[in-house]
Amino acid sequence: MSMRYCIKDYRTSIDPHLLHTFFSHTQISITDYNWIFSDLTAYASKGKQELENSVFRQDNFTLTGQELEELLKHEEVVVVFGVMVAVKENLNIKDIERLPVIEYNKHYWEEDYMSPIKNAVMEVGFFDGELIIVTTDNQNIVDTLKRNIFNFPNLISLKEYMES
Repeated sequence: MSMRYCIKDYRTSIDPHLLHTFFSHTQISITDYNWIFSDLTAYASKGKQELENSVFRQDNFTLTGQELEELLKHEEVVVVFGVMVAVKENLNIKDIERLPVIEYNKHYWEEDYMSPIKNAVMEVGFFDGELIIVTTDNQNIVDTLKRNIFNFPNLISLKEYMES
């Protein structure tokens, strides 16, 4: 069964909806995985200039870890809403039977939710700039999140979040 953790109520100087900040504060390696983005609402900018032609303006797409790392060196990306999935293998988005979605998906909020993408190592759901849900059955990722909890003092289980 997958483990589900929430990052909520982060009233610090950091915003984990900025992808660079999410990765730097969770210490999850970008280049160890390939990334699938779906159901996405995000904004990319360079300095104060919004980038209209950024890949992050698309609803669904894939990037290798190297491509994502390179983009984040040049673009500031804020994910307002959507799903980011880490996979080990290189996948063509057209070969994926069903992409994960949050909107109108009651199952996403259940404790036993599992990513529809086979071999997903981790799935990260972003919700309106207020909540992030990390779903994984990879103990190394869970340990990494817990080791870096000082960056996100309100890291709690989905069960705790739903009961609060």
